[in-house]
Amino acid sequence: SEVLRGQIGSLEQAVENSTNASNMISTTEASLAEINDLLVGIRESLIFALNTGGTSTEQIAAEQNSVDFAIQAIKRIADVTRFGSLQMLNGASSFEITSYTTSGLLEVRPLSVQFNPTTTSTSYSVVVYGVASQARGLLASVVAPGTIAASGGPITLRLRGPQGTEEINLASGATNTDLAGAINLLRGNLGIYASGGYMYSETFGSDVSISVQKLGGTGTWSQPGFLGAGNVFYDSGIDANATIAGNSASARGNRLQVVSTFFTGTVFLNPATNQDTTNPSGGTGTYQFTIANGSGLLFQFGPNANANEQRVIGFPNSVPSNLGEKRMRIGGVWYGGGLPSLQSGGDNDLFTNPGNALRVTDAAINNISESRAYLGAFVSQTVEPNIRSLNVAVENLSASESSIRDLDFAEAVAEMTRNQVIFQSGVSVLAQANLIPQAVLRLLQ
Repeated sequence: SEVLRGQIGSLEQAVENSTNASNMISTTEASLAEINDLLVGIRESLIFALNTGGTSTEQIAAEQNSVDFAIQAIKRIADVTRFGSLQMLNGASSFEITSYTTSGLLEVRPLSVQFNPTTTSTSYSVVVYGVASQARGLLASVVAPGTIAASGGPITLRLRGPQGTEEINLASGATNTDLAGAINLLRGNLGIYASGGYMYSETFGSDVSISVQKLGGTGTWSQPGFLGAGNVFYDSGIDANATIAGNSASARGNRLQVVSTFFTGTVFLNPATNQDTTNPSGGTGTYQFTIANGSGLLFQFGPNANANEQRVIGFPNSVPSNLGEKRMRIGGVWYGGGLPSLQSGGDNDLFTNPGNALRVTDAAINNISESRAYLGAFVSQTVEPNIRSLNVAVENLSASESSIRDLDFAEAVAEMTRNQVIFQSGVSVLAQANLIPQAVLRLLQ
């Protein structure tokens, strides 16, 4: 009975723990939703600023003020969001990454991990078996500058890239240098750039492709891959092939995502085929990142102190400097950056580079949305089923404990009633027996 009582008390406390976890996540999610609304407002300001043909400098300056105040508001929300004494969104409840191999790993964003109990920090290996690549194609028969691209007459090429489709007219005798110049002028329309005798997509992965089709002209394009029906050249990128902590990662370009017992989160690889040497180059091999034990928040969801009944969650560090994406240079152009770069005087403010600021804002929205999605799934798929399961266990164990410790009320009432009937019957018999000598006495009198 006492053992069962101990289990029941532990289960009831575990239910309370789960309820507190749900309340904590609901409090945090409300703040993340507000941050998301502010990011949406920033994106609207950026779209307004890009419309330079219909806006004045004063109007863009006013929108810049709005962006500055929104970023300050995001920082304030991240700093003041608390559950009791716990700071939820300023990094105090996040995982502390103490080191990572920068030559191969661009960024690590863990959501849930399992620590090695024998060490003060836990290392996780990222094994890259195959690197991600851009879609790529030769501009002419060889990469040497000045190689003839169009011969025997003029040609018209239709280029399709991740951003759109454009047509390029090449005169007879035009070189790969001429074609590269035309492609780079249309880079913003196509999402393709030319470098070193090749054309590349700006982004990586199997969902990125480029194609070139000869529409007309009497000449010939000297690109040796220019084969197939419809005179079309086509190429697509490749996703990375890697594992994280021994688990196969779902890859989209250089973005790796894993959901496992040991590690749940996202890892971004350094591009290995980037044409700019200013960036560290990744490639196949083993890379590591290390997380300090004790960082994040440990939730106890069961009556026993084992890993199966615990979960360690890292709440997102949502200060502006942690929102956005790491800067990297692709084809001579810098992409990405942190949210503070959108403030007045930053590299990506509304006057300097609103186009890249849009990319940074979209990345920040993805940062927040990914965290919200995980926390919401954690509540609906882990916390709430755990509460229901524990309540059933409490009910069943309470019934078992009651059968040992508590009185069987029905049996006790029946026994008491039987004893009362017997007692009252005995009293009645004695009373009747006492009447007989009294009657004889009256006769004698």
